[in-house]
Amino acid sequence: MFIKDHKQHEVKLPFIPVTIGVSQKQGRTDRPNGFDVHQFLWVIEGEGVFTAKDNKVTLTQGHGFFSRKNVSHCYQSSGEAFATMWITFQNGEELFDYYQIGDFFFFDVPDFLTNSTNHLIELCNSSVSKATLSAHGYVWVTELLDALFQRPLSRTEKVTSFLEHNYDQPLTLPMIAEHAGMDKFNLCRSYVKDTGETVMQALKRIRIQKAKKFLRYSSYSIEQIGRICGYESPSYFIKIFREVTNCTPLQYRLNK
Repeated sequence: MFIKDHKQHEVKLPFIPVTIGVSQKQGRTDRPNGFDVHQFLWVIEGEGVFTAKDNKVTLTQGHGFFSRKNVSHCYQSSGEAFATMWITFQNGEELFDYYQIGDFFFFDVPDFLTNSTNHLIELCNSSVSKATLSAHGYVWVTELLDALFQRPLSRTEKVTSFLEHNYDQPLTLPMIAEHAGMDKFNLCRSYVKDTGETVMQALKRIRIQKAKKFLRYSSYSIEQIGRICGYESPSYFIKIFREVTNCTPLQYRLNK
């Protein structure tokens, strides 16, 4: 997916997505002088050989590669075709410096990355301003860099992160407890103690927060936004939204 002609947008916003998408048959790519944008690229199927400067690494599904712009690199299949997901972008150098990131690195893909990238694609496909697009991209990259470089999360933080990245799924308390490696009773007790709200209250809050963003910044219908936010029933979505905000989704959209 080509988002916009990035050469038209040299304004110093913190993060400007340029292209984003999936290559089902990733071809050989040689960039002896690097790329004119920064990029994250990760393998979703098969196996590829990645070379950056003098570093040569074979990456399989669930592993990825980052390079700053103008950094020499190449990649190709190690045999049969392989598939990748990727995003390229302009700016963000100050953010890389904050995380003390060099010219390139290889990484293990966090569980949430595919979902968060698909959500970013949805937002990029919506009619949003350059500044809003930059804001959504900034959230995407900071969540990824936090997962890769920050301190280990507590169990409660891991649960919250799981909810934030899977709110569109039909989550149940047993499913969330299984992900946390706890029984649901211990999960409920510890989560309320740490956060002051139940797991399901947190899930509802996150879903409604996401719904507000889609209502404000996208052209999706109320029914589509409900589904995106984990509510298959439009009437139930409207009911929950009204309980939390004291207005319907349509009223919220019209008033913003």
